[in-house]
Amino acid sequence: MLRKTQLVSIISLLSATSSFAGLYLGASIGPEGASFSQKAHISRPGTFNAVDKNHFSGLGFFGSIFGGYGWKHDSYYLAGEINLNLSSVEYKLNNDEYLHLTFSKTFFNVKSSEGISLLPGYFLSDSTLLYGRIGYSNGRVKIVESDPTINNASKNRSGIRYGVGIRHSLTPKLDLMMDYSQINYKGIEGRVFEPFGMVTKVTKISANTAQVGFGLIYNFDQPEPVFVK
Repeated sequence: MLRKTQLVSIISLLSATSSFAGLYLGASIGPEGASFSQKAHISRPGTFNAVDKNHFSGLGFFGSIFGGYGWKHDSYYLAGEINLNLSSVEYKLNNDEYLHLTFSKTFFNVKSSEGISLLPGYFLSDSTLLYGRIGYSNGRVKIVESDPTINNASKNRSGIRYGVGIRHSLTPKLDLMMDYSQINYKGIEGRVFEPFGMVTKVTKISANTAQVGFGLIYNFDQPEPVFVK
């Protein structure tokens, strides 16, 4: 009889659905891509006035730790969430000239970011939640240029994060999640003046990232499962 009661209790625990309400913590990992837009305005009084545009991209992986608090009303959901991301995504170009032994490299990256988001959602079923994301992100954008007419920089830049995701309850305490989001960061602008040729070059580089995260979420404030005797 005792074994039967324990078995029924375990089945009840695994079959129970999460309420998705209350405090939660989670972690995710996945691929990430980045696009860096570079726009240079080059001018010389009375001679020329030109604009040069380039796009660079990089691939990598990211890891995220996040936590939040969710509210549920009927089939609707809303959560506030904070997150911390670490990333390996980077655009890199090496220019090595062995005859005169000149070596240079250019790279752009966003190695870390943190942010806050709102997650409005809708329950497809008692155990499956579909949600959107809109929020603010602060990322560390680093620019190292081999071109002496473009300034190097390492600055925090604000950005808008948006995306969609889905969460599914495995147990009342544990959820499986998949999340897609993009972040559009504010650009970094630099100005270089060359007095010999009277040439001014103003360059703006903007970073945009996109990531797909797969992870697990632990729910702290969930109802206790009902045990059947």
